Amino acid sequence: MRPRVIVSGHTNPDTDSICAALGYAFYKNRTDAVHAHIAVRGGEINDETRYVLERFGFRVPPLVRTLAPQVQDIPRKRLVTVTPATHVGAAAMLMKRHGIHSLPVLDESARVCGVIDATDIAMAYAEQLEHADTLPCTLEIATLAQQLSARILAGRDSHTGAGGRIIIVAGAAACLPEGAADVSVVIIDGVPADHLLDSVPAETAIIIAGKPADMPGALASLSRFAIVLTTELSATQVLRTLWSSIPVAAFMDEHVSTIGMTDTLDRAKKIVLETSSRCAIVLDAHRRPVSIVTRSDLIRFARKKVILVDHNETAQAIDGVEQADILEIVDHHRVGDISTFRPIYFYNEPVGSTCTMVAELCIENGVAVPVPLAGLLLSGVLSDTMNLTLSTTTAKDVRLVQRLSEIAGIDSSSYGLEILRNGSVMFKDLPAHEVFMKDFKEFVLFDTRIGVSQAVVFSFDGVREREPEIMTAMHDVRSRMGLATVAFMATDPIGKASYLLVVGETAAVEEAFDVRVTDGHAVLNGVLSRKKDFIPPLAEVLSRSL
Repeated sequence: MRPRVIVSGHTNPDTDSICAALGYAFYKNRTDAVHAHIAVRGGEINDETRYVLERFGFRVPPLVRTLAPQVQDIPRKRLVTVTPATHVGAAAMLMKRHGIHSLPVLDESARVCGVIDATDIAMAYAEQLEHADTLPCTLEIATLAQQLSARILAGRDSHTGAGGRIIIVAGAAACLPEGAADVSVVIIDGVPADHLLDSVPAETAIIIAGKPADMPGALASLSRFAIVLTTELSATQVLRTLWSSIPVAAFMDEHVSTIGMTDTLDRAKKIVLETSSRCAIVLDAHRRPVSIVTRSDLIRFARKKVILVDHNETAQAIDGVEQADILEIVDHHRVGDISTFRPIYFYNEPVGSTCTMVAELCIENGVAVPVPLAGLLLSGVLSDTMNLTLSTTTAKDVRLVQRLSEIAGIDSSSYGLEILRNGSVMFKDLPAHEVFMKDFKEFVLFDTRIGVSQAVVFSFDGVREREPEIMTAMHDVRSRMGLATVAFMATDPIGKASYLLVVGETAAVEEAFDVRVTDGHAVLNGVLSRKKDFIPPLAEVLSRSL
């Protein structure tokens, strides 16, 4: 199985981000035979993106909430389990055979009811050395007979097991040791002498060891006992076998720690280090055991391998990106604060769309672009350039749009308008907070944290109608996230202007765009692109305040 590499856009994915992730995963899977590249998303997709995916027959990429190492990133081992009735000796042999130190104990419903590890078994055998004359639990007759390869000479239905105090005597002994009256198991090395067992209660289990030559003659005197077995094993072998036949239920730890596949390794470490069994059982979504994690597994964990597209800032990345192994970055935004463990392939170009870059890589490297993928990449370019109207649009974007539209058999101009209309959220029946967060990004500009959301509109009337409730949502986001300024750009690509709502500090906005923010709003003529028309002028002003 090829190692998996995640291809991810930012946490509030737009059409360019999702289409670029899908497109770059396709490109990498055609050019890299070592890894399996999987496109994912860091948040909920918008209506425009959903429309594009459905139109060209693509599934919505799976949602990933964290890039921090998770339990599912640990190579899964074959799960070896036992039942409560499994003999401790058999459990020890399973551990030896598979080179493991812990075994989950499953009940009849395949649910975890305990765990036994090598330490538990070692303690059991240490108990044998110290208290070899006492069995800690009752063993069934059938179990005894099987484990000892014994023949059952007597076994009453009302007495199905043996356990408790043990004594070993030679068959020729004239009498038993003192205290034999409370014995539960007598192991006799050879045929017992007459009257040897006169003082032993009838409920006692008698095990005759060795190769007795005169068993028929002894049967009469043994018939009164509840359980009588005969075996060719020696008395010491019988004693050792009795102890190894004890069920794991007698020694297992019933306080089992469980974790899920999506739990982070930080949480798994905390659980494993705090549990007495030094391990945790991994459960799937149906609460069924699928693996086991031990301390050694947590030492040898592997970081998620990740490729970032359409972003390179920590604030816009999926949580835990700082713990991921970033292999590549493909982006068309300003260079942010993402750091890596080693030198990587970083493709950054000032074009209108990341999908432009992906399409060019495919064409330049001879990777055939299927019709559905051409439509997908075309959608990303048209969406991020607002149908090639933004100031970020380059000759390369225009050239790739023409090439992709030819492959897909689509009129790019009319399709671009179609995308924009599907991306307009102002007149849809959505809560103001959802409208604001549809395409929200956080930026850190010279130690100043700001949040900027953008939506496509074809008239400012709808924005003005909903302005009070949108401003309320913006105040809530600013307070909750601790941002200096929060802005909302309602951009009209036809009128080539943006209606700007601002909460928080407004002085830098006014200076950057030479406008007056009145009652929290202003109109920015010619400002269509967040990344080229809005963020750079604002960053320039903030840099002068240092």
